[in-house]
Amino acid sequence: MGIEEQLKELIINKYGSVNKFAQTCGLSTSTVATIFTRGVNKTNISTIIKICQQLGISADELAEGKIVPKNDNAQKLRTLIFNGDIQKLTEPNQARLMSYYQALLDTQEDEE
Repeated sequence: MGIEEQLKELIINKYGSVNKFAQTCGLSTSTVATIFTRGVNKTNISTIIKICQQLGISADELAEGKIVPKNDNAQKLRTLIFNGDIQKLTEPNQARLMSYYQALLDTQEDEE
């Protein structure tokens, strides 16, 4: 089953219909339905983000052909590290954070 079929199945399982889901997202039914025929990677990024936010899935993973629940804590951690906010922490806390981050990466590799 391709990613588009998986996405459609998830939408129908959670919302009962593509139409109801589209209304919830503030998108037209045809916009959502077009994703299933044209493909996820040929869809406007803002549309994909709306859909992923509504479904609680990772847009990054969807682009890679996977449907993965969004882990907000992991996203916040990535933002903290990559935006440079980590410099606001004391050195011991930076070390703790990096250790935790590495543990998350190790866990993720084990799950794959």
